[in-house]
Amino acid sequence: MGRADGRRLTGPPRFAILRGMTTTAPVRFRDSAAVVLVRGEGRDLEVYWVKRSESVSYMPGFRGFLGGTVNAEDAELEIEGVDEGPERLLRACALREAFEEAGVIVGVVAPGAQDRLEESRRQLLGGETSFPTLAREHGWRFSAASLAPAGRWQTPAFAPRRFDTWYFLAHVPDGQQASVRVGELAEGEWVRPVEALERWQKGEETFAAPILYTLLTLAEGEDALVERLAKAPERAGDPIRRIEMKWGIVLHPMKTRPLPPATHTNLYLVGEKEMALIDPGGHDPEDLEALDGLLHVLAADGRKPRLILLTHHHPDHVGGLAAVVERYALPVAAHPETAKHVRVDFTLQDGDWIPLLPGVGDWNLRAIHTPGHTRGHLCFLHPRTRSLFTGDHVPGGSGTVIIDPPEGDMAAYVASLERLLEEPIETLFPGHGSPQGAAHRRIRGLLEHRLAREVGVLAALTRAPQELGALVERVYGDTPRELWGYAERSLLAHLVKLESEGRARREGEGWAAAT
Repeated sequence: MGRADGRRLTGPPRFAILRGMTTTAPVRFRDSAAVVLVRGEGRDLEVYWVKRSESVSYMPGFRGFLGGTVNAEDAELEIEGVDEGPERLLRACALREAFEEAGVIVGVVAPGAQDRLEESRRQLLGGETSFPTLAREHGWRFSAASLAPAGRWQTPAFAPRRFDTWYFLAHVPDGQQASVRVGELAEGEWVRPVEALERWQKGEETFAAPILYTLLTLAEGEDALVERLAKAPERAGDPIRRIEMKWGIVLHPMKTRPLPPATHTNLYLVGEKEMALIDPGGHDPEDLEALDGLLHVLAADGRKPRLILLTHHHPDHVGGLAAVVERYALPVAAHPETAKHVRVDFTLQDGDWIPLLPGVGDWNLRAIHTPGHTRGHLCFLHPRTRSLFTGDHVPGGSGTVIIDPPEGDMAAYVASLERLLEEPIETLFPGHGSPQGAAHRRIRGLLEHRLAREVGVLAALTRAPQELGALVERVYGDTPRELWGYAERSLLAHLVKLESEGRARREGEGWAAAT
């Protein structure tokens, strides 16, 4: 697999073992490509970035660059200066995505007038043709040299969906206009890298580490730019991996034993001069040493932890508590119900404020009591950036949380979700999985899921009592059988809620429709 300059692109293998699952099959990364599209030079250098629509499932509302996953038709696109193989596929993917998402043709001689490009793009997006077919019809000849390798990024292990993404730097051709069509993307704009970083620091923008370190590299100037972009993934982990999707909100994943498919618990460091440390869930020595290194890096920025906040008492959220308290001598705060299970220094009630010294802006957090998963579950809201730290109340990705009676209460959980819809939230920072935007859409989706499941429970009940084992097969037939043991606990929570509402009745070990 060769490059246009004769060197090879290298990197880690494209698969990893997902710990904690009932299977040991490798989880493969999805090959994808991104285009860092630029124009101008010097202080006038701008990069084209987009905002993902709130309707998409992956990172809704986040900023990113043009790009997407490799598909089968990419193998048909002819590109000069690169051998057959994965790298050609990735370059073909990058070229196609730039045209689909922004309407620009990179690295081709005489692509035609802008109106002709728009018509071709319309045909492509309408499914009337393919990009390789358009290239053949118009005689577009692509050169690998038009796309300079600009870093290889892999999604961290804590995320439910993982991508192996190759970044390419490209200059927008003269006379071409970049524009998005609203759909999967909400908007696109040219922005100076420094301006983008300033907006991020004010809490106005949210994006993942590859975007941050690419912007930082672009902001440093054009000298040896391609070489520095290629080293950006390495820079992101030197001296330690720092995941800061919003300024002042640093995510540190720790290996734990949560319920599958999660493998990590997200610890968060929130603030500038003073930081709250939320949910030290892991006690793995390697993760604790990495946390120590991260705190040393943050200390160089003038940041230090002031206290520990707990969302709830489950082991995968407090497993590292004793070690962190011993090492940093920090006070611990949680809800009084959580304090029945772990030692805390003071308790927090619904609506209590956690004051933190200001930096760029106010960093005070507000505690929101969200019972349901546990009696003492708290979420923490940062109103200025409209960010909510959700613990297990709102999981990352598309999954749902288990409600396990008697500690778990389905009626309380549904009421807590409804309450969150009244809060000014844009971005969710969950205890497991990836942070995401479109907060209210995600919360409404969880409510709709629970209510739809409740309808299924009611439909499965008969006048004759049925045991949980029989009911779970009928109600959770869409759930993998190996997870039915967990599903049975949430089924019980639904039944307890329906019983309290007079819509179900319990007879011994069985459950029946109310008469």
